[in-house]
Amino acid sequence: MSMRKRQRIKVGFGKNAKLTFILFVLLAGLTSLGARVFYIKGVHGADYETAAKTQQTSSYDSIISPNRGTITDRNNQALAVSTTVYNIVLDTRVLVHYKPEEQEKTIKALSDTIEGVDYSTLKDYISIDPTTNKPKLDTSWKVLAKKQSREIKESLEAMNIKGVVYQKDTKRKYPSGTIAAQVVGFIRDSMWGLEKQYNADMSGVAGRSFITYDVTNGAVGQEIPAEDGNTVVTTLDYTMQTYAEEAVKQSMAEYNPENAATMIMDPNTGEILAMAAAPSFDANDPAKPLALENKEFSVNWDKMDSESQYEYLNNTWKNFNISSTFEPGSIYKPIVVAAALEEGIIKNSDTFYCSGYKQVADAKIHCHLRSGHGTLDIEHILADSCNVGMMDIAEKMGVSLFYKYQRDFGFGSLTGIDLPGEVSASSLMYSEDKINSTELATMSFGQSFNATALQAINAMAAVINGGKLMRPYIVSQVVDKNGNVIKETKPEVIRKVISQETSDIVRKDLIATIEEGTGKKAKIEGYTIGGKTGTAQQGVRADSKYTVSFIAFLPADNPQYIAITLIHKPESYTDGVTTVSPIMKALLEKIIKYKSIEPSYTVEAGTTKDEKKVIIDDYTNCTLVDVLAELESKGINYELVGSGNTVVNQMPHGDTEVLAGSKVIIYVKKGEGETGDVIVPKVKGMTYDEAAKILGDLGLEVVLKGDETGTVTDVSPMSGITVETGSQVTVTVSAQ
Repeated sequence: MSMRKRQRIKVGFGKNAKLTFILFVLLAGLTSLGARVFYIKGVHGADYETAAKTQQTSSYDSIISPNRGTITDRNNQALAVSTTVYNIVLDTRVLVHYKPEEQEKTIKALSDTIEGVDYSTLKDYISIDPTTNKPKLDTSWKVLAKKQSREIKESLEAMNIKGVVYQKDTKRKYPSGTIAAQVVGFIRDSMWGLEKQYNADMSGVAGRSFITYDVTNGAVGQEIPAEDGNTVVTTLDYTMQTYAEEAVKQSMAEYNPENAATMIMDPNTGEILAMAAAPSFDANDPAKPLALENKEFSVNWDKMDSESQYEYLNNTWKNFNISSTFEPGSIYKPIVVAAALEEGIIKNSDTFYCSGYKQVADAKIHCHLRSGHGTLDIEHILADSCNVGMMDIAEKMGVSLFYKYQRDFGFGSLTGIDLPGEVSASSLMYSEDKINSTELATMSFGQSFNATALQAINAMAAVINGGKLMRPYIVSQVVDKNGNVIKETKPEVIRKVISQETSDIVRKDLIATIEEGTGKKAKIEGYTIGGKTGTAQQGVRADSKYTVSFIAFLPADNPQYIAITLIHKPESYTDGVTTVSPIMKALLEKIIKYKSIEPSYTVEAGTTKDEKKVIIDDYTNCTLVDVLAELESKGINYELVGSGNTVVNQMPHGDTEVLAGSKVIIYVKKGEGETGDVIVPKVKGMTYDEAAKILGDLGLEVVLKGDETGTVTDVSPMSGITVETGSQVTVTVSAQ
């Protein structure tokens, strides 16, 4: 009995020992694990914690794109603007945790609202992969659509869909489309025009949205705001730019040339007021040729290979005025005359005889008037564009002096304009040692070397402005968001080429070109205008390709505006018939009316209508809308300087008598409490579609009054009034 008890006690003791041993091993393991965890936490804890936080928050770290700076004309008319848009992003990892009906609601809303987003594709994205038990597209960031409008974003938000993120971005728009497109440029895979030249100034600084942790390890949302880019203020005058565009459009329609170009410039400062060329493009869609509206072109376009299409597009994007060259022809003659007068080689009273040709070495070089001009003085050599007279003058000058002045007037050198893509044409000019008697003779009337349109107008400006070769420029200021001027361009004299005395002589001589010479089709009664026409053969002479041009300036006694218009290689050319003189005349008439230029002399009685005179009041501190209404009722044109709806100054001052149709300059600023940031643009005379597009691109809501098929006859609020983004603008359209 006792033996049996002892045995039981022995067996029980063995079981307890095993249990004790197991407990001991477990306790030792846990102690070792705890010690290891304590070691890791103490030594590497901060690193692992940071890594964990980084992993958790990396998907919440995103870039906030800044709004690119605006490009405006000299009167704050927007030429390029950036608007806020949104990238629509799908988080499949979040969406799959919602009920099937919420998933269905989300993908249906996305596919119905966003063009190009496919329902079945979205359905496949969120279907569960049985091998991983995760969505087939396992991601927190799938961009479904880029640069969607605020309206689309708000529409989706209103549906309360799940798993969708709206990433803020910006989109570049060009309210005027084709207006100044080659100057303003565009942004796609590459940049062109001012968009490229002033990219650093307009880019701004990106912001950042992210999560940090506070002292209690709580997640805190943080945002570093983006800094918007600076505004680039150009020297362009939107109204004059439209005049230049119209001149180019007319040239293309009448003569179907390879290229047409028009510029308007201040000859005293070098400011470019307008610069247009064709063929051109719509900056909002530069890869779509404007000529696709023509059925024949559209058919041919589809047949072109990609290389040929790109070559065509590249030609439309290129600014002909600065990037293409041509033999200038007779518009170069005033430069030669000015140089010879400056050096005392000729006097203005000297005469030369033209028999219709000049024998130079073994070449007989003809004048354009084969029968000859007879005896001409300097004024009429220019007015009648006599080649023989010019050859005689160049012969007197000699090669060295001729070459010196050609370079001094800027030919063969970059003008230095603040636009990309300018060429110098130096490779298409003779070096001094290569100019023989024949080359000298043909160069005297603008053949045998090339130039850009900008070089030509800039050289002529130096001839008439007192002899100063200016550096042309197209941006006057770069301004930050607070209105501070970051950069400012001032007129710069590159060099003094001729004296004031010589300049005065040639300037007056050039009046005869318009009054009685080759440019008389551009004569405007009551106004003294100077200028020079030009016709030049291009390339291989047997091809009979020409450039026809005209440079004119006004008022001739004190030039404020100089313009060039040209057609390059028209489809056909007929001497005396193919001319841009009427186009130049129409351009100058518009400038005269727009700038209210007073007549130079009184026209004989009966040739003009009596002008009505009105008195303008003192509008200082008045509300702009009231002032504009009164000016329109009196038939007074106006130009607004500044932004805002309170008048602070005016020119002429109050109680001044002016002619009806004259222009008053009104200076405005924002009054107390004004928050508007959009100036209602000029859209009168446009079609409804054109006006609606421009207003819509500026973020304004268009309200139509009338029939869409007519033209805009009234706008309310009036053009020039500053309003808030989203404001309604009523457009009255009347039948054509």
